[in-house]
Amino acid sequence: FPSSVIPFSTTATTTTSMSRKITDANFEESSQLLTNKNQDGNYNNCDIDYGSASDQHHQQQHKGSINFLGSLSIAVNSLTGPAMLNLPSTFQRSGLIPTCATIIVTCILSSLCSLHMADTISKLPNNKNFQKEYEFSDAFSYFMGRWWFLITQVLFFLCVTCLNISSIVDTSQVVDTVIGDWIPGGSVALHFSPTTERSSIVEWVRWDPDVTCTGDELQEGECIAFGQYDGSILLTLGYVITGLIFLPLSLLDLKENSHFQVMGFIVLLICSVIFMFEFAFVDPDGDGHGLNFNNISWWGNSWSSLFGVILFNFALVIAVPAWLYERQESVSVPQVINSSTVLSSALYMAVGMTGGWAIPHVSDNMLESMISGVFGISMQVSASIFAFMIIGLGIPLFSVLTRLNLTNSGLCSHNVGNLLAVFLPWGISWLLYSGSAITNLLSWGGVLFTSLVAFLLPVGLALFTVW
Repeated sequence: FPSSVIPFSTTATTTTSMSRKITDANFEESSQLLTNKNQDGNYNNCDIDYGSASDQHHQQQHKGSINFLGSLSIAVNSLTGPAMLNLPSTFQRSGLIPTCATIIVTCILSSLCSLHMADTISKLPNNKNFQKEYEFSDAFSYFMGRWWFLITQVLFFLCVTCLNISSIVDTSQVVDTVIGDWIPGGSVALHFSPTTERSSIVEWVRWDPDVTCTGDELQEGECIAFGQYDGSILLTLGYVITGLIFLPLSLLDLKENSHFQVMGFIVLLICSVIFMFEFAFVDPDGDGHGLNFNNISWWGNSWSSLFGVILFNFALVIAVPAWLYERQESVSVPQVINSSTVLSSALYMAVGMTGGWAIPHVSDNMLESMISGVFGISMQVSASIFAFMIIGLGIPLFSVLTRLNLTNSGLCSHNVGNLLAVFLPWGISWLLYSGSAITNLLSWGGVLFTSLVAFLLPVGLALFTVW
């Protein structure tokens, strides 16, 4: 293959080589390659307007404003999330070597796929330095035609919407849990209860963990906000507060959101250090402090959910096209992509291993256990801030990326984009607040769509451009 595409067998040395290739020299070569292919008529099946000579001067005047810190924050926040606190149980269940190996392999694949996507976007017309605004589906439209444009629009929308709905529900439950733990009387909600007469009864209900949950449920992470209404339709106080805070941020653009992403990135680093320190001294069972390395075996005994848990969070590719256009020209694309994937993987392994070594038989829903206060007040505060900031700030990021992919090509207007990318997830999420079946469906759907959008499609497109 030409030098602009990396085979799947690439090692860490080849990753460095790929980083060097995404330079101005490579962009010149890619531009010439694109020109030659257009002369051959290979890419004449595109019906999207990519800009005439009259607007090239305007496009070249665009100057990105997101610096290296903002770029790194957006990338890391796209890679990290609530699954970080599921990793201690994953390490105990799947073993030290398989879990670390899966994280490292997924890290390399995510980095390579993101670099492939950046390289492909640089080959689009008048875009050698990413001075034109192209989104994920625009690249498929230009190289592969209208049908692939529509297919990737649907897949991208489903992928990011699954992530968005999960983030909205998770953040709302965290807020309700915090209210229940810190405010006397707990959280409240409107409970919609259907009747046999095809009508519904609306009533106020209250959730107080001191009343509804036992000590064992708190310890095992089974004390879920409004868990006694499993399968019911609820509009909770936590959901309303989450909407008041994060829905307005979803209406901003990526550049305006970058400041909040930097805040989330700093909180992520601070909370991760606190978690590792607390794990080293936590004593939930009264068995003594410190790390017990016997809690995690070398190879584990169950690997069925290992790949899905890790894959779900390595979705950096979805943020790459929009970020390329808004970044400062001095910000190195390979440096941001490689640094973010390595840092995120290191955090995954560090928090996962220390948590697994510190707490025997750690629950899958460890975040709920930490927020409940069974591991101490400092862990409770840190976990609450982590969940609200890290998971919550993913909501506006996902909304912005979805809207940009819908509107940039002219598929729909800005208002319709907001309706689909912002208001639709918020309008659906409160209906899915309770009930494990919907949660499992979203999780499996997210894994399926993430594997396509974040891994298979970018690599397939990169290969297609050199055939």
